Amino acid sequence: MFQRFIFTIAAVSLLAAPAFAASHRNGPLILEDQTANLNDFYIFRSYETGRSDRLVMSMSVQGFQNPDNGPSYYKFSDSVLYRFNINNSRGLDGNPDITIDVLFKTTLRPNNTFLSYLGVIDSIDSPGILLYETYSVTITNLKTGEKQTFETDRHGHALSVAPPNIGEKSTPNYEANLGAPSVFELSNGMRVFAGPRDDAFYFDSAGVFDFLNFRPPAPILQGSADEPPGPPYPAAHDGFAGYNISLISVEMPIAMATENGAIPTSPSDPHAKIGAWASTYRRFVTVRPSPRPPEDSGHWSQVDRVGNPLTVEALIPLPLKDYWNRSKPADDAQFSSFIGDPFFASGILKGVFGLKVPPAPRQDLLGVFVPDITRINLAIPPTPADRQNRLGPLRGDDAGWPVGGRRIGDDVVDIGFRALAGVLVPGFNIFPNNALGDGVNSNDIPYLTRFPFHAPPHAGFNHSSIEGTDSRGIPTGL
Repeated sequence: MFQRFIFTIAAVSLLAAPAFAASHRNGPLILEDQTANLNDFYIFRSYETGRSDRLVMSMSVQGFQNPDNGPSYYKFSDSVLYRFNINNSRGLDGNPDITIDVLFKTTLRPNNTFLSYLGVIDSIDSPGILLYETYSVTITNLKTGEKQTFETDRHGHALSVAPPNIGEKSTPNYEANLGAPSVFELSNGMRVFAGPRDDAFYFDSAGVFDFLNFRPPAPILQGSADEPPGPPYPAAHDGFAGYNISLISVEMPIAMATENGAIPTSPSDPHAKIGAWASTYRRFVTVRPSPRPPEDSGHWSQVDRVGNPLTVEALIPLPLKDYWNRSKPADDAQFSSFIGDPFFASGILKGVFGLKVPPAPRQDLLGVFVPDITRINLAIPPTPADRQNRLGPLRGDDAGWPVGGRRIGDDVVDIGFRALAGVLVPGFNIFPNNALGDGVNSNDIPYLTRFPFHAPPHAGFNHSSIEGTDSRGIPTGL
């Protein structure tokens, strides 16, 4: 009987998981526009030594990048506007008060080769960077109308995109030569970064798509009385391991993000709580007068957005996903029937498997996801990197999602499983609700403890579909 119960819990986790697994593919239409496809949004107080008075925001786009995808490596789109939105007033109603816009420009330097990068690239100013990307950053206070635009750092260097990590021969000592130097300090005290990074998200997606075939150490697959377990399974597998993303990250003094321009010291301070999200835009009209380049005109039209992790993936029905991506957080009340009575909770966890979950309307979920902005209490001090708990507030670490923003190491999949099961509601923080998870509990490589915090991108030379490489990056299976 107990074995059958455990197997039932396994099925519950597995059925809930497919929505989470699609976190980098969050709608049918945006699948056709990967450079504008937002993957994840992060916001947290910096835990870099000596910089706890800073706020960090990052957005990742164009997920599942194969590191060896040359000679035309992944890049940002010159025709997409990438925007950070901050809501610091009106009870966090989902309307922006501050926007930070990032626009890119690609320069193809003269050359007769088929390559984007030629020779040894050991500096962000290397002439071998034949495809050279720069960008501008515009900060707008929508209340006062004040606007600042930056195209260079405080020393006059162009804001340039970090090149790809091709391999030790082409891009030796990548992080020291190319990654860290691509962090630029602006004259207003902000720091910015744009370029390829390791994908910080972790999840056993392969187990999901193999007909819900998860592997230990997830709390599942214990077998059942009438279906003995099969051959031993390998360890749970991070389906995002080895892949890169394109990252845009900004660091700003906390006082720049609050309504009153001060750093809050008490969690009860009404100015301590802000919300934020990322969005992407394209011009309303695009004309393709072949063989000439495309021509864009008209106003900027939103094509994607992301606030909290898992919202569009786990709570919004498939036929509404494209509409959701184009809508505004301020209008999210129109989705309350889905968020307040999520199918995965009432339809599967309770309706199919009989788990005890809170009744609808789920105020615990509505309070987090409507509007869909990631909330952060800026008076909560950051937790040092070596003491962070992947389950955040579920394990007493309030500097993590969903209370203290979202850090890159927060296990939003396991937190999301348990939240859907109702662990934030009194009386529902019980087994098995509080033990659901996918078995992948950390990233494949360590994060940085300094801005931009995401690990350096995987090198193309070391990437292989064959299991394992030697110390030189040569596949051992050859």
